[in-house]
Amino acid sequence: MPEQRSALAAVYRPGRIGAPEGPAAVILSERLSRTLVQVCGWRDSFPQLCRGLEALLSCAIPGDGLRAVSHAGRSIFRVGPERLWVAGAADDDLLRTFVTQAPGEDAVVTEIGHSRTVVRVAGAQARTLLNRGLPVDLDHSVFPVDAFAQSVIHHIPVLVHRTGPEGEAVFDVYVTRDYAVSFWEWLTRVAQALGGQIREAE
Repeated sequence: MPEQRSALAAVYRPGRIGAPEGPAAVILSERLSRTLVQVCGWRDSFPQLCRGLEALLSCAIPGDGLRAVSHAGRSIFRVGPERLWVAGAADDDLLRTFVTQAPGEDAVVTEIGHSRTVVRVAGAQARTLLNRGLPVDLDHSVFPVDAFAQSVIHHIPVLVHRTGPEGEAVFDVYVTRDYAVSFWEWLTRVAQALGGQIREAE
C-alpha cells in the first residue's frame, strides 16, 4: 500500500502542552502506521461475504455498529448495514493481498487509509478531553474496550474507538483528512487546559 503522508505535518509539534511538570493528563499521537480498508457488499450476498472474511481474518465479523472486533493487530467495524471497515498496520500483508485480490462481484473493496487521519488519545483525562466535544458517554461501564461510536466532535464527523489495554482510557479517533487540522487544533487547545503531551507519530 502507498506510504501514508500526514495531514498534520504543518501543525504537529511533539512535546509538552499546558502544565510543564508532572504526569501528563492526556497523551496525543498520530497513528501514521495504520491503514484502513472499506468493504461494501450487497444485502443478499453480504452474509456469505462475511463468512469468507471470517475465514480469511480468523475472527468473527461484528454484527452491529456498536462493538468492533479486534484480533491479530486488526480491528473490524460494521459502519453500515452492508459496509465494514478493517483497520490494520500499513504493512499488513494480508490486507494488502485482500485489496489487490478483491472478490469482484461479491464486494467493492477500497483502501481508504489516505482519506482518514487517526489520532490516539490516552491518559487519565482522555475521556474528559473527548467529552468536551463528543456527545457520547465514554465511561468504561457503557463504553468498554472495542466499543465505538460514529458521531461528531466540534461539528466534525468522527469514529471513536476505545482500544486496549483493559482498564486504561485509550481511544483512537478516525477523522476525515480534510478536517484533520481543524480537529487537531481543537484537540490540542483542550489538551493544553488539562495538561498534556504530544508524542512522536507512531
